[in-house]
Amino acid sequence: MHMTKKDMTSLAVIEKGTGPHSALMKRELGMRKEALELVDDISALAEYIGGKSESSELGDWIIEKETFPGLAIHIVYEHADEEFPSTLQDFYSGERLSIVPAEDLSHITLAIVNHMVRYIRTIVPDKELPDICRRV
Repeated sequence: MHMTKKDMTSLAVIEKGTGPHSALMKRELGMRKEALELVDDISALAEYIGGKSESSELGDWIIEKETFPGLAIHIVYEHADEEFPSTLQDFYSGERLSIVPAEDLSHITLAIVNHMVRYIRTIVPDKELPDICRRV
């Protein structure tokens, strides 16, 4: 499946731009994006967290994780280039999205991304890893 931005929504939209959770996620994902630079096999990472890799116009890779029936979390990664730093973003979709509070979505998303970081420890055990890899 090819996901586009119109298929998904962000915490900022869910909170109508007034809640604290989108800022929290931006900060927390920013701390973890360096570690995800080390991932070469996106399909293996997706399998490790029980998700699936998807094609997307939003980034270099996207992993979708259905957390509950009718609710999916999409983690989107874009590698750095000469002009812009790397980005790690969270998006949401599903017919039951409206019944899950933004606070719960942020906690679930952070748990999923932390598990993605744990995967990195298994694929590069002998390499110097970013500090976040030892803290999650």
